[in-house]
Amino acid sequence: MDILIGLALAPAIVLLYYVYKKDTVEHEPVGLVLRMFVLGAVGIIPAIVLEMAAGAGIEASILPGVQRVVVENFVGVALIEEAVKFIVLSRVAKRPEFNYVFDGIVYGVAVALGFAALENILYVMEGGFETAVSRAIFAVPGHCADGVIMGCFFGLAYKYRNMGQKSNYYSFLFLALFVPFVEHGLYDSALSLDSDMFGLAALLFDIVFIIVAMIVVNKMAKRDEPLKPGEGQSHPLDMP
Repeated sequence: MDILIGLALAPAIVLLYYVYKKDTVEHEPVGLVLRMFVLGAVGIIPAIVLEMAAGAGIEASILPGVQRVVVENFVGVALIEEAVKFIVLSRVAKRPEFNYVFDGIVYGVAVALGFAALENILYVMEGGFETAVSRAIFAVPGHCADGVIMGCFFGLAYKYRNMGQKSNYYSFLFLALFVPFVEHGLYDSALSLDSDMFGLAALLFDIVFIIVAMIVVNKMAKRDEPLKPGEGQSHPLDMP
């Protein structure tokens, strides 16, 4: 049992450490990062309650097979889980530690991987070693990628807010929730359809999205900037 729990937690810990170390301008306080990780894990509780309620409503509907699967995964799972993560991430918006664009990625990943870690423990304790391996390759990195994208748009939103660009602020806040929601919904829907072709497409889509997220991490780390123009220190790569 201890080995399975370790296998369930390891991918989240490794990915969080990787993203945390990429924040080279100003590392976020470890205590706050861990707090967001724990809050992300706690977020699975209201998510499960809401998913059960949504599932009961969808089950009682008259939607045909494929449509029901899509609605269940987009509305009953993806929207709820990403909305919960977004709400938890929003708790750092007024924190003084949240003062660089890349900070949004660090906290977004912490929340997403906290959620993924507890979810992973539940799945792995039931499914065993094979489940631990498959989720370490696809599910947990997928949650991490959603956290990267959510955090990136979240950080950019607050940069534009401080610049007085309200339209960009609201647009990027919308994207912070919308893009992970769509990715999550597409992935879960494709996996849930009884089709080897859709299953393979889901895995390939997940891999591509994870790669894109890692590219975002590296690019945003190299061009990190303070949320308030003119404040903060320059990125090391910008120094003469």
